[in-house]
Amino acid sequence: MAWKDRLQNASFRGVPFKVEEESAVVGRRMETHEFPNRDKPYSEDLGKVTFRPTITAYVIGDDCFDQRDKLIEALNKPGPGALVHPTFGELQVCVDGDIRVSTTNNEGRMVRFDLRFVEAGELSYPTSGAATAQNLTSSCSALNKCISDDFNNFSIDGVADFIQNDVMKSATGMMGYVSDSMKMVDSAVSDAARLMQGDISVLLPPPSSGKTFVDQLQTMWRAGNRLYGNSGDLFAMIKSFSGISLGSDLAPRGVWKTDSATTKTTKEQSNYVASAIRATAISEAANTVVDLPVPGSQMMVGQDTPSGWATVSHPALNDAPQISTPTAVPSWDELVEIRDTLNSALDKEMSRTGNDQIFSALRRVKADLNTDIKQRLKQTEKSATIKLPESLPALVLAAQIYDDANRADELIQRNKIAHPGFIPAQSIRISSLGMQLPPVYFSITEQQIEATASDYLNWAISVEKAAALGF
Repeated sequence: MAWKDRLQNASFRGVPFKVEEESAVVGRRMETHEFPNRDKPYSEDLGKVTFRPTITAYVIGDDCFDQRDKLIEALNKPGPGALVHPTFGELQVCVDGDIRVSTTNNEGRMVRFDLRFVEAGELSYPTSGAATAQNLTSSCSALNKCISDDFNNFSIDGVADFIQNDVMKSATGMMGYVSDSMKMVDSAVSDAARLMQGDISVLLPPPSSGKTFVDQLQTMWRAGNRLYGNSGDLFAMIKSFSGISLGSDLAPRGVWKTDSATTKTTKEQSNYVASAIRATAISEAANTVVDLPVPGSQMMVGQDTPSGWATVSHPALNDAPQISTPTAVPSWDELVEIRDTLNSALDKEMSRTGNDQIFSALRRVKADLNTDIKQRLKQTEKSATIKLPESLPALVLAAQIYDDANRADELIQRNKIAHPGFIPAQSIRISSLGMQLPPVYFSITEQQIEATASDYLNWAISVEKAAALGF
């Protein structure tokens, strides 16, 4: 095919014209900075130059003036329009300034145009969004302050020794429950709770302040190894902290009118201790959500590497590029479970507390928590469940589902497969992102509950087409 055969018929807003000559300027916008007493300048790249095609065009024929009027009308319209360029193809451009229209006696039945266009581009405004993680951190800090203020009402100063002993015994039992509950989740938190249990006789009696006890509780919750970016550990920690509050072992004890003064004092002061433990556990659970990796986050090897991994250094590696590997982010189902668990714990604590400030702080934490998780869900891929009738290697399965064998590791991590060469014949969880039409031996058994209506409709159409084709 000759080069002339590849040229396209030029037009603007659908009005055709002939092209005699065309040109355009391309390149980069550069700003050169020259400094005193320096021989070498610095050239700053400011981006691609704006595409500005210039065309020498004409219309010809007995109806040349009708063609001229149509083209002038198209050129006078405001806003961008479609330009079919002979060599660059279709472009969205705007008319760039004045257009010269000319005729001569020597060129009858012809009207010439000196056309100048400029790339239309797009108008984009800065977008603003709420800093949901910072808001959640701020609300958790406000809750911690309310807890400290409320615990200042705790006092066993001036009461009988046997009442102090009963309160100490009750508080010791509570810390023992915390230690036993956290033993299988994080031994560091369990050990810190056991140490704090032994220090109860020092932390609670006067002259110790309520703030000291609450600070020690927060130190205890943060003693675990939960800041390494491992979403699985963080997920288990959040559920465990929420379980501390949801359980009945730390539930407040009712104070009745028929109770003796001794019993009332013991129950009231013990309830302060239980409330501080429950509320600080909820605060730490909500604050841990901030530490969850977000989709697209990366961990640089050699930077903030979890303990237990060897750090290799060598002079030859000084200029080597750092390798980034994606961190394991929580799945859609895990985020939904975290949201539901924490909401249950917050609702439970709001129904238990008798302090208006703590109630308001808990409600604020709940609102910020749901806002943050909602934002994370928007960035998290949905998933579905498929059932395998036979065992397959992860590479084969990834190639058949996604047409991409590189996603085999994703299948292995999501379903905790023991051996990549043998994925058992069972139901497995897969990401719907990039998923192709399932092969004949796959059957969809579950669609993401929180998928949008359009996603579900597209999925149903695909399944219907597959059925029509005999799949």
